[in-house]
Amino acid sequence: MEPGQLFVEQSNQMKKESYLIDGKSYTAAETKKVLSAGSLGKREQVALSLVDNTDPNQTIVDLGCLYGFFSKKLKEKFPNSKIIAGDYLDEHLKIARLINPDITPIFQELNAYKLDLEDSSIDTLTFQEVIEHLEGAATAIKEINRVLKVGGILILSTPTAYYWRDMWQAIKYELLRKYFKKNLPLSDSIYFQEHEWNRHIYCWTPSTLYTLLKVNGFEYVAHDYCQDGQSFFEKLVLKIFPFLSPTIIIKVKKTSSAPSKLV
Repeated sequence: MEPGQLFVEQSNQMKKESYLIDGKSYTAAETKKVLSAGSLGKREQVALSLVDNTDPNQTIVDLGCLYGFFSKKLKEKFPNSKIIAGDYLDEHLKIARLINPDITPIFQELNAYKLDLEDSSIDTLTFQEVIEHLEGAATAIKEINRVLKVGGILILSTPTAYYWRDMWQAIKYELLRKYFKKNLPLSDSIYFQEHEWNRHIYCWTPSTLYTLLKVNGFEYVAHDYCQDGQSFFEKLVLKIFPFLSPTIIIKVKKTSSAPSKLV
């Protein structure tokens, strides 16, 4: 087959391909348009600032890379480091490669419960907005511990149970149940059915999250909150009470191996 014909066939194939984003199917062109901004949100900016920049030749894993925006920023900030962008869902990796064609080799399938990485081989691992989706959170943390070097860094972010909007919604919901519809069932956190992962089954407080990390071989380094308020009033409240923000970002250091058994 001539190179020109091969290019045409590949282009036609891409037009036929569908890409699933937040429960909706898009063509390749539509996917690129929908995700064209490619900028980091406030939470990702905070996480990026916590990555140690004193070692220009480290190995960094972005576990749960989704569409690869954060992974790309890591590659730009640490050009001499080995960057591995992993996700268990092939759909995410397909999209990440589509919109980041210049760094496709860094994307690979990784399952948080059984990482295809050697023991003590990773300097830094980021784990953003994943742990709240997992049924086996402790198993994933133990596996992350296994692949990190002693002294290696884990940067983890997750929604916090103290987020003021969620608490207010819960209060309103319970008042509605109590005074207007006594048989109203509890609401859930399933966002759409097309992806099995897109539901939250855990919501951590800062102390319970750190407890999970501490009993699995990690030591506290730093933490911050994603204070992305919209109105002036919300920004002011979150500045005074940052723990009411939607997301906590915590940085910990591996000090020992995790215990093999689950309590």
